[in-house]
Amino acid sequence: METKQIEVTREALLKKQKLRMEKVALDKDSYVYIREMTGRERDRFEQSIVKITKGKKGVPEQQQDLKDFRAKLVVCSACDHNGELLFTANDVEALSSTLSASKFEKMVNVAQKLSGITEEDKEELIKN
Repeated sequence: METKQIEVTREALLKKQKLRMEKVALDKDSYVYIREMTGRERDRFEQSIVKITKGKKGVPEQQQDLKDFRAKLVVCSACDHNGELLFTANDVEALSSTLSASKFEKMVNVAQKLSGITEEDKEELIKN
């Protein structure tokens, strides 16, 4: 049985959408919510892992900057039960130096899944 698709209107697309969230157990006693990113958040995340340098003859070049990759992704995804982000870009360094790698991995795996960051996306970001 084929389901009927409905064309989405401009107004519907501009209306604030409910973002998917998932509860992530960090250990037996604690959890955090991770939610998918908005388009803007995804753009800002991707921009945060690229740096512009002067290349040959002063021509700007993009280079990967994977420093604090996990913390940057968590900053764009960790939220409270209402979906409000817990961190700002100013928290990246502190978060990166205090949170265990195993807890980061749990959150990062869910953040990548919810925001559609595939292995190919990661490879493309690194390559470009």
